Amino acid sequence: MTVTMNTAFLKTMSASFVLALALALQPAAARGDGAAADAARPRKSGETKTITLPGGATMEMVWCAPGEFEMGSPASEHGRFNDESQRTVTISKGFWIGKYEVTQEQWKSVMRSNPSRFKGEGFPVEDVSWHDCALFVKKVNAKLGGVARLPTEAEWEYACRAGATGPVSGGDKLLEVAWYDTNSDNQTHHVGSREANGWGIYDMQGNVLEWCADWYSVSQSQNVDPKGPPAGSFKVLRGGCWFFYERDCRCAYRIKREPNLRNCIFGLRLVCSENNED
Repeated sequence: MTVTMNTAFLKTMSASFVLALALALQPAAARGDGAAADAARPRKSGETKTITLPGGATMEMVWCAPGEFEMGSPASEHGRFNDESQRTVTISKGFWIGKYEVTQEQWKSVMRSNPSRFKGEGFPVEDVSWHDCALFVKKVNAKLGGVARLPTEAEWEYACRAGATGPVSGGDKLLEVAWYDTNSDNQTHHVGSREANGWGIYDMQGNVLEWCADWYSVSQSQNVDPKGPPAGSFKVLRGGCWFFYERDCRCAYRIKREPNLRNCIFGLRLVCSENNED
């Protein structure tokens, strides 16, 4: 009897051991291990993280997952310009984009100066040229290891729309999401004080125009991760600003300016490649 009981007991222990061993050998994501499982699943657009800039200021970033969207505007859109030709564009790699426009606090943390006309720590930095922004990015990359940059036009519009197809992202009315000539009182405002778009990104329309990485061209032929031409005379700004009319604060609106030009309507938003784990 004793032998029989011991054999049954050993068989039970053996089965439990085999089960435990099988579970241990499964991939972490299959086992449901917390952190490992989270790391294995695809990130969704709208997820956030915080990075630390040179000088100690922090910046909230929002994830934009790979996807496809209609870039530009349809011929029927009110206020449309001829350089907004509409086409289907694929963003093949996800990226992190600033939840807010770069603020004066963040700019001072990195650059040790504040060129802005409308002062306020939480206000967007402005009166910066494209070259100023490139230097800002270079200094940020000294800490982040080369993953920071300005967005391409396509990335900027993809993040601005956040799945929306009309002229305004994040609300039915521009007044809900943007500071522009109707409500701005002729100045910039604290970032994040209007409503966010569908991915939780603020001030993509209005407040300040945002420099993009691209050289300007009237049209582009690339449909996957498009970029501007390799050289040119003008850089692109997007998003409209506190000074502009409603028709110039649309998702598809584009403006070109010389990269050395500064103005109190020019600002920026930072992008980081997906391998930044700071």
